[in-house]
Amino acid sequence: MNQKLKTIMKPLNILRSVLLTFLSLTAPALDAAEPAAEAKPAAQGKHASSIPAPRVEKWWFALQAERIGDMAEKDIDLLMIGDSITHGFDSVGAKYWKEVFEPRKALNLGAGGDLTQHVLWRLEHLPKPKKDPKGAVLLIGTNNIGWGSDTPKQAADGIQTIVQKLQQLYPTTRILVLAVFPRRVNPDHPHRKQINEINSLLPDLLKDLKNVSLLDIGPKFLDEKGILAKEIAPDTTHLSEKGFEIWTRALEPELKKLLGEQ
Repeated sequence: MNQKLKTIMKPLNILRSVLLTFLSLTAPALDAAEPAAEAKPAAQGKHASSIPAPRVEKWWFALQAERIGDMAEKDIDLLMIGDSITHGFDSVGAKYWKEVFEPRKALNLGAGGDLTQHVLWRLEHLPKPKKDPKGAVLLIGTNNIGWGSDTPKQAADGIQTIVQKLQQLYPTTRILVLAVFPRRVNPDHPHRKQINEINSLLPDLLKDLKNVSLLDIGPKFLDEKGILAKEIAPDTTHLSEKGFEIWTRALEPELKKLLGEQ
């Protein structure tokens, strides 16, 4: 097989492996012959937000296949984990990714639309790196209450479960959890209130976990009245380039501590 054909086939083989893994994991759930009454309780009573689950979408598996290749082949010091807000560093926030994160050997593990359970599944289906990343930054949970149906407590439990999974996978990695960013324009919007409740639960959930810290930079996106301006988040959720600048500048001092630069 010539080198060009090998280059083409490699990502296809990775994607095929991920899809086969998914099918093997979900096959029992697709067996309609098993009575619902005999179904086992979900992970000892855990809510869905804390149980790893994939999304059956072609682009999502293709993205996971790409990250599998990166984890297997690259020297990674920093994991940036999250949903579409983090994924936006590949597009709207690319300027700041190149300036601040790329030199730190960061890998973007954001995926648009993900809930906590989807992040758990993605983390479980990555190859073991040659060494633990020095740091990991986690921002997740907004979709659990935004287009999911979770309560703030269930979303917060999902965040805690992800942190515990990161500790299991990468025992020496320092983990920085970001409080969920504000969304919607006005502070009295139901989503904003739910996010505030998620964030209020995180200190107690994370306080006893080793190598874990919590940072709330949400107020930096708001004006003095608590308004989230369209200049910062044009659709009231996803950040503009200005929003990514605020995020990056607020995070950079923490990255230095996280990665042992000071």
